[in-house]
Amino acid sequence: MKKKLPVWALALLDLAAAAVCVGAVLLVTYILPQGSAVIQDEDSSTDIASQQQFTLPSQEGSGESADGALGIPPASTNDWSHADTSSLAADQSEIDAFHAAEKTRKTVQEYAGKTAEFTIEQVSCTINGEPLVYFTADLYVTSTRCIQTAFAQSTYGRNIRDYVDKMARDNNALLAISGDSYGESSRTCVIRNGTLYNSDPGTSDVCVLYLDGTMKTYSASQFDAEQAIQDGAWQTWTFGPALLDSGEILDSFHSTEYLNKVNPRCAIGYIAPGHYLFVLVDGRQDGYSAGVTMSQLAALMQEEGCQTAYNLDGGKSAVMYYDGDWINHPIGMGREISDCIYLAAEEE
Repeated sequence: MKKKLPVWALALLDLAAAAVCVGAVLLVTYILPQGSAVIQDEDSSTDIASQQQFTLPSQEGSGESADGALGIPPASTNDWSHADTSSLAADQSEIDAFHAAEKTRKTVQEYAGKTAEFTIEQVSCTINGEPLVYFTADLYVTSTRCIQTAFAQSTYGRNIRDYVDKMARDNNALLAISGDSYGESSRTCVIRNGTLYNSDPGTSDVCVLYLDGTMKTYSASQFDAEQAIQDGAWQTWTFGPALLDSGEILDSFHSTEYLNKVNPRCAIGYIAPGHYLFVLVDGRQDGYSAGVTMSQLAALMQEEGCQTAYNLDGGKSAVMYYDGDWINHPIGMGREISDCIYLAAEEE
């Protein structure tokens, strides 16, 4: 007869088995999968400069031709049947107040390289008696591949976070903004730098940047990840909502009451293939900048000439970084988030 193990040994075996199970769950939930490439890598001997698709302003003839249509009909015509969001009507009075406000603009930074050119401006105004300050980075690139994304700690997964400036430095970024905080939910479509990590869009609007330079937005119910991949999706973001349709403000936004209120904001806009806009709105700072509602953000993106525009993670997450320092004044120096969008510094 085999000798029975003592009670303490059995307890240790049970604990070890439980630890293995927990470890497996954490591995699958937070680390795996590491993603599968959906965009074929370019020849390693070919750099971005030799893959030029778009013309920079300093070069002869921009050749811009905008195609800013949504991948779906306007939000007001869709059935937004999602539990945590609703179709919130755009506020025309807020839109009118934003457009009527007299803006003061000043150039903060200018950059001209071989693969990208941009101008960062600070814009100040007063809306309904409240001060407002926001920053626009008017960005031209020679290739969609110039617009990169980075994960916190260079790792894909849930609840993995870092500060945007740390991610920017780790990835040799020249210009960066906060992303969509995909890691706060398991239901976010994640295609980053041509690699698919998750195809589930959850309940939020999806923004897709394609290799042909176009950017389109979709509702969760009408987004098809396989089709987006076939069409050459380079980046996807899942936060939202979508703000514009062919340059026109949507009749309603697929959002929540809280997100619809006055807040600091971060947004990405599309003007034409190779021509984009990064926007950072400071807020919740008395006497300096109040922030904007979703309707006012849409008006801002429209006023800047965007055809398509998409709201990213805002609040304390909203930051803009340039060459080692903040451009804006984030609340409490920002907070740790899942990801950032950036333009890499060019090698000298």
